[in-house]
Amino acid sequence: MWRQIGRLFIKFIGIVLPVFGALSLYCALFPMWYMDGEYAMYRQQKDYVTENQDYNRVLIIGDSRTKAGFIPDGLSGDCYNLALGGTTPIEGYYTLKEYLKNHPAPEYVVLAYAPMHYMDVDALWTRNIYFHVMNPEDAEELFGIAAGFEDKEKILREHYRLEYAMYRLYMPNKYCTALKNAGFIGRHAFNEEKYSQVRNGRGQCYFGLADGSGDINGEAKESDFSSSDVVTFYMQRIFDLCSESNIQVVVEQLPMNETSRSILTEDFKEHYRDYMYELAVANPNVRIFGDFYMYPNDYFGDADHLNPVGAQAYCNFMKERYPDIFH
Repeated sequence: MWRQIGRLFIKFIGIVLPVFGALSLYCALFPMWYMDGEYAMYRQQKDYVTENQDYNRVLIIGDSRTKAGFIPDGLSGDCYNLALGGTTPIEGYYTLKEYLKNHPAPEYVVLAYAPMHYMDVDALWTRNIYFHVMNPEDAEELFGIAAGFEDKEKILREHYRLEYAMYRLYMPNKYCTALKNAGFIGRHAFNEEKYSQVRNGRGQCYFGLADGSGDINGEAKESDFSSSDVVTFYMQRIFDLCSESNIQVVVEQLPMNETSRSILTEDFKEHYRDYMYELAVANPNVRIFGDFYMYPNDYFGDADHLNPVGAQAYCNFMKERYPDIFH
């Protein structure tokens, strides 16, 4: 009986392993065919950062609000948007570091992150690592640095090394949901179109496209602001990297809609302003705006992101506020 069980087990393994391996190979070779639309944005940026050698006088780095709100064509002729959805200064640092390996240093870097992305690490695993954007060497460095911080659990999820290995090997258990939702090949045309759209927009891409939104954003759902130590560490690394490369830095903020801004607690506003003030005191050569903007609900395509009308209004405001940068 045990011999029969052994033979059945060997047959089972002989069937499962080739299928498992074939799925992993497919996942590795054809991500544009099955990944969701945000993969195309990440892929386009990775290609640009690592393969292109353009000179950009101004770089924009931030999260999805920044990717939607800063329109290079509406700001200046030598500006590029390197923002990505869900990112924090952690991903921003490694993006800039990689960019500077392959491009001449810009004159200005404009950083703009939602307050929530100074509080927590949103999508490091579910986008950056999942999409294979971060280099293994950078990931290893990040894991080592995060281990020294109290809020290390924001980075070092349980069994993080095994988790990272499974992503690196494109294990089907990590990508089966995307494969199922795409029907294996159903997203290729959409992703190619999205890739071209972001490339032609010099990194800019909209998220919400409604004519208005009074929905509540992430900050309005929080009772208080409390910064992440590891995120702050990487914010400082960006400042230091820019200083070494003689790059002038500006820290800005994207507007909130009327609904969300009116709900923010006094504690949240006060502690966020205190946080930005401390950054400014520690970095007197960095121009830091440490408050909030509010735009009408009609300027938002969803709870978080400016629609085309709102983005154009914001870019016009940025040009007036920083004529030395955007001209």
